[in-house]
Amino acid sequence: MRALIVLTLLAAGTPALAALTAEERTAFRAELRAYLMDHPEVIREALEGAEARRMARYAASDLDLIAAHADELFHAPDDWTGGNPNGDVTLVSFIDYRAEDAARALTAALETAAKDGRLRLVVKDAPDPGNPEALRAARFAQAVLRLAGPDAYGAAQAGLFAAKGPLDRAALDRIAGALGLDPATVAVRMDAPDIAAKLAETQALAEALDLGASPAQVLDRTLVRGDVPAVALSRMVEAMRRKK
Repeated sequence: MRALIVLTLLAAGTPALAALTAEERTAFRAELRAYLMDHPEVIREALEGAEARRMARYAASDLDLIAAHADELFHAPDDWTGGNPNGDVTLVSFIDYRAEDAARALTAALETAAKDGRLRLVVKDAPDPGNPEALRAARFAQAVLRLAGPDAYGAAQAGLFAAKGPLDRAALDRIAGALGLDPATVAVRMDAPDIAAKLAETQALAEALDLGASPAQVLDRTLVRGDVPAVALSRMVEAMRRKK
């Protein structure tokens, strides 16, 4: 309360200060400055309180966004889904094969699902729309998923993250060959309208959720922009269960 009063009085042009004469305002500000010099904890308390209120508003906004887009987030029929298909909590991982931290974020999500046993995992390819390599890699991954199924999709992801140099047609052909797929068939499937539409839908969803650049992790009551380690994801999942 003390911090809030001081912070309020600091605001220029408040009615309390406007009612004072120029000399009185000068004297008041001098006294206030002296008080704050003697009690710097007041400023810290005020800033901490403001930050707590800001974070609470931010968290409430995230909850509203998640609720508004729950169907697209958790139940899109053409997303890769792993873990326990009947899990009591769903984790959605947004990834970009050219993003610096995406491989680590996806690994953390997969590890969490493998250890949990009750977690359903959804992976969404969410490339940077301004990065041609990222878009090409995402189209490749989606093509492999549709042509060869979920296991091949996981192997394709590993190949994309491990690739050195640009993810050009030659690099993608090598990954396809290593998966036992015909590179020409994969290349044709990459350009199919349904894959372009899927990536556009995911991009629109990421923008609606204000995720920023991939990676990101979303639970039904938590949104994490950036990557977090598996141990942190596990704690978030358990927190979700306690709130159910």
